Order: sequence, then structure tokens, then C-alpha cells
Amino acid sequence: MASLNNIGVSGLLAFQQSLGTVSHNIANSTTEGYSRQRTGLTARVADSTGVGFFGTGVKIQGVTRVYDQFVLDRLQTNTSNYSQAEHFLGLVSQVDNLLADESAGLTPALQNFFNSLQNSVDDPASAPAREVFLSDADALVQRFQSIDNRLRQLGIDAENDLVNVTNEINGLGRALARVNESIVLESGSGTGNPPNDLLDKRDGLLRELAELTSVKTVTQTDGSLNIFIGTGQGLVVGSTVNELNAVRSKFDPERLDIVVQQGGIQVDVTSQLTGGRLGAVIDFRNNVLEPGLNSLGRVATGLAATFNAQHQLGIDLNGNIGQAFFNVSPVDVAASNGNVGTGNITAAITNVANFTASDYEVVYDGSNYRVTRLKDSKNVFTGDLATLNATPIDGFQLTVTAGAVAGDTFQVQPTRNSARNIAVLIKDNALIAHASPIRSTSAITNTGNLKFNLGGVSRATTFPIAADITLVFDPNAAGAGVPGFIISGGPGGAIAYDPTNVAEVSGKSFTLASPFDGITFTVSGTPSTGDSVTIANNTNGVGDNRNGLLLGQLQNKITLLGNNTFQSSFGELVADVGIRTRQGQITEETQLVLLRQNEAERESISGVNLDEEAAKLLQLQQAYQAAARVVTIANSLFDEILAALR
Repeated sequence: MASLNNIGVSGLLAFQQSLGTVSHNIANSTTEGYSRQRTGLTARVADSTGVGFFGTGVKIQGVTRVYDQFVLDRLQTNTSNYSQAEHFLGLVSQVDNLLADESAGLTPALQNFFNSLQNSVDDPASAPAREVFLSDADALVQRFQSIDNRLRQLGIDAENDLVNVTNEINGLGRALARVNESIVLESGSGTGNPPNDLLDKRDGLLRELAELTSVKTVTQTDGSLNIFIGTGQGLVVGSTVNELNAVRSKFDPERLDIVVQQGGIQVDVTSQLTGGRLGAVIDFRNNVLEPGLNSLGRVATGLAATFNAQHQLGIDLNGNIGQAFFNVSPVDVAASNGNVGTGNITAAITNVANFTASDYEVVYDGSNYRVTRLKDSKNVFTGDLATLNATPIDGFQLTVTAGAVAGDTFQVQPTRNSARNIAVLIKDNALIAHASPIRSTSAITNTGNLKFNLGGVSRATTFPIAADITLVFDPNAAGAGVPGFIISGGPGGAIAYDPTNVAEVSGKSFTLASPFDGITFTVSGTPSTGDSVTIANNTNGVGDNRNGLLLGQLQNKITLLGNNTFQSSFGELVADVGIRTRQGQITEETQLVLLRQNEAERESISGVNLDEEAAKLLQLQQAYQAAARVVTIANSLFDEILAALR
């Protein structure tokens, strides 16, 4: 009877625990991250008798989670990928909306600027037209600055997000380290049973961490996890947390880098951090925001420098050579705060047409300087100090002083601050230089049909000219054996012009040599001997608009790298951000589908099915009642035996 009673009691205990497990499942059916648990039952060791083995009941083998580690790992990866895609899309959409806005973008402001320029050129002496042009120039500058300011504000928000995410990662790292300790403690308590709810808690924390950055884990023999983020940066090793810190960049105080303390030094791990919100912020900053500021600045520098160059070849209403119309931002060079040498680098613009929308890194290795274009990681120069000082790079020239030591690093930003610094320097409309500084007059005594078209000038330093320049046609003039024009007061040479072959030179442009260099003109027709043209200063040329026409032509002139105009260059920026936005939308949608599929897969394995648990509840209830009945029968039989013996 004792054996029968023990069997019944073992069943009662086993089914009671199983009922508790099922009840626990039901109670946590809506708990996020909960894994369904299962009570494992196994037969107790049978008693051996002369007639065979008789069972002794059931015992609890343990309570385990129902899960698939491969599915959980994939869920972490998909969570990280979706979080990055979603957050990146939110960030890049703001830039896309800003740049593509028909009213707030740069394109309408550029169009208004050149339209009002053309109106003032049509009536170059009109003060109201000039005032409108200056007003629209100010509006264009404000639009540059407004877009730049908005992009920088998005950058500040991104940097703040970087700090917040870093703090959240550190907090989760500490929580995971504590859970690791508890799991190790519980696993080593001697029962050999896994602490299921603690394991679920750790999985939940890992998924929260995956929303912030990519996560990889390695299980240790004691049950703890070593947790790595990004491309392998250790965050939690056992119960030790390697906390991240957001610190000011070694070059740019507006920029933050992520570092980790290793061996008493701070190691920059920004480039190693991918996935999640952190990866989204870094990707947005590196591939959208900073290139966007550089591209906008490239347009600003190109417009300012090119417009200034042409404006300074004209004369204003006062008869003076034109001044710089826009402020041109300098090329910025910053030395790393880790440099130990005394060497310094400055930079100057040489040709804005060669500017790229990239920053550059200059590193001294002890003997040579290496210049890397960061946009495409291309080495654009390697050589010594003297060679670097004599070699223009992508539209700018570096001037390096001696004193650098191996490892010293500098950052060059040709256009980063150009849109922020652009400004209209001219405030008086009379200083707008619409007129050309020179004009030509054909002698009234000319008998031939000489056609002389005076173009612009290419150098402002030669004006005003000290005396009129007269070009007289003489078929017998010496000029390398070619009949041509004699320049009065000139060097005695001749402008090559052969009246016997007008088709060869007709419509061709010529440029005067020193000391009258900078003057271009076109000749055609057939002049007679003695026909002459006089080039003089354009005194009182208030109605002249020739330089203004050349200013207007800059709107559609190829002036920037890649065969771009100002507007097409900005259009490239808008298109690039638009493409990234669209790619972001596609990626976000794709990652969401994958995440939902992965979540459904996990739920199918680890989720609590209430119908299934209800059926188990009834089954275990009946089993419990049956086991209780066994005990009752055993007691009844025992009582009958006792009664018989009495």
C-alpha cells in the first residue's frame, strides 16, 4: 500500500507543479518577451522484483523555456536593422522636405536673383531696378543661410540623439551585467535548472539594446553572455561593462565621436558602431548631413567667387572698377587636438570650379604628407612639404609650415561653412558694376567694312588704361610676315589678320599682349589700309550693360565640377537626398516585413496559446484528480487491511 500511495503522491506533486507552470503561462500570455515554459516529467526508477520491475511513479525533471536560439538571434538582427532603417528615414526625410520645398528651397531664390539681375541689366541706369536686385541678392543669401542653419539644427538634434542613445546603451549594458550575475548565481545554486524568467529578462534587454545598435552574443560556460555591439566592440564581458562616451571631435567642436576607455586611453569606435538608432544617426551624419552642408557650401562658394570675378571686371555708376559683390568663405583648416608638433596649415582658393563636396584629411608620417579626400577615401597627394606647398588640390592650395611630427593630423573643409558665411558686401546700388571698363570706337574716316567687336576684359588690374589704344590696319605691317594691325604705343607687334583669307580669321577672338593684356576682341570683314579702331576707358558709361550681361550669363554657365551650373549643382544635392530618402523608404518597408515575420516565427515557438494552455489545464486537472484518487484508494485499501487484521 505504501508503494501505491507513493505513486499517487508523486503524481499529485508532479501535476500540481505542472498546473502551476500552465497557470504561469496563462498569467504571462500578454507579457512582452515571455517564453512559454514547460514542466518536464520523467518516470522514477522502477523497483526490481523477482517477477519484474514495478514503477514507482513520476518525478519533475525541470521547468524549461520553449525557444529557438537561432530565431532569437535573427530577431535581434532584424530588430536592429529595422530600427536603423526607421530612424534613418525619419532623419533623411526632414532634409528631403527642406531641400525639395518649392518655396523654401534654394532654386526659386536663385531664379529670382538672376531674374532681377536681368531686369537691372535691361535698364542699367535705373536705381529702382538696382535696388530690387540688391534686395533679391540679400534674399538669396538669407536662403543659403536659412537652409544651412536648418541643416545644422538637424545636426545638433542628431548629436543630442547620439548622446541619449549612448547613455541608453550604457544603462542597458549595466542592466545586462546585473542579469548576467543573477543568472550565474542561480545557475550555480546546485539545482542545475535554468532561471527561465531571468533568461527572458535578458533576452528582452538584448532586444532593447538591438533597437539602439547591432548586437552579437557569445554564451559562456557559466551561463553568462559576452555582449558585443557594432562590428565587435565589447560592451559587456561577464559582469564587466565597457561604457561608451560621447566626446567632442578632435577637429570639430560641433561634432561628437563615440569613444571607449581601454587601457587608460580613449579609443574612437565611432566607425565601428552600426545598426539601430545609433547606426542611423552616424549614417545620417556621415552620408547625408555633412555632405549636404558641403554641397550647399560648394554652390555658395562657386556663386560668390565666380560672380565676384566677373563683377570686378566691370565698372560701377561712379566709374570705378567693381568691388567684390559677395563675401567668399575661406577654406577652413583645423588641427587635431592630439597634435604634438608646431607645424601649421592654411589654405586658399585657387579654382572653385574644381571644388568637391568633400572634407580632406592631411596626415604627416614623419617624412611625407598624405592628403585623403574623405568622400571617396581617395589619396589625392603624397609627398614632402615643399611639393605639397606647390601642388594645388581640388581647387585649393595648402600652405604648410615646418614643425609637424609623425602622426600629426589636420582636417581641411573647403566648403563646410560657405553657405553660413556668404553675405552681400555691396549696399549701395551705384556700386553694382554693370558696365564694361572699356569701349571701342571706329574712325569715321574708315573706308573698309571692318567689323570690330570688343568683348569683355579678363584682368581688372590693367584698368583704367593710362592712354587710348589705337589699332590701325596696315597690309604692309610686319607681323611675322603677316599683314595686320599696328598697335599704337604697343610693343610693335601685330594682331594676326590676313585680309586675303577673311574666312580664316573672321569671327575669331584675339587678346592683346602686355602691356595691354586682358582685352579681348573679335574682328571680321575686310578693312582698308589706314582703317583704325580706338579702345578707350568707358568714361560715363552709365548706360552700358555689357558686364551685366556677362553676369547674367553665369546662371547657365558651366562653372562647377561635373559640368554643373549653380542650379544643377544644387539639383544634384536635392536628387541625391531624394534618392536616399526613397531607398530609406524601401529599406524600412522591407525590414518591417522581415521583422514581423521573425516576430511571428518566435511567437509560434515561444508564444503562449491560450487555447492550448486551457486544454493542458483540463488535462492536468484530470490527471491530478486521478492521482488523488490513487491516494484515496491506497488509503482505503490500507484501512481495509488494518480492519481485517483487527
